Amino acid sequence: MNFEDWERERLDHAIGVLSTISPDGAPHAAPVQVWFEGDELRFETEPETRKFRNIAREPRVAITVFGPPKWGVVLRGRADVLTPGGPPGSREQAQLIVHPSSKVSWRRKEG
Repeated sequence: MNFEDWERERLDHAIGVLSTISPDGAPHAAPVQVWFEGDELRFETEPETRKFRNIAREPRVAITVFGPPKWGVVLRGRADVLTPGGPPGSREQAQLIVHPSSKVSWRRKEG
């Protein structure tokens, strides 16, 4: 997936909304901070969170990042667990990466 310079600038280390699929098929949305690793997005979370459990069971995700003045990027793809994190109660975060398969972006024209 190719990203334009403005998309990279705004997405790198941004807070976005990660959408996962719950066991009953319902959507689950949670905030995450994302950063680039090549042309993929990486994030971390505690291993006992619902988002982590949802991804471990069903890796299809969407991430939406947006901000002023009227810009946004929506990625859909598959998330893989790079490291599962530590045992419950530890401070070791699970590391995940999103392999985007589609992207929609928009921004208000400057000037």
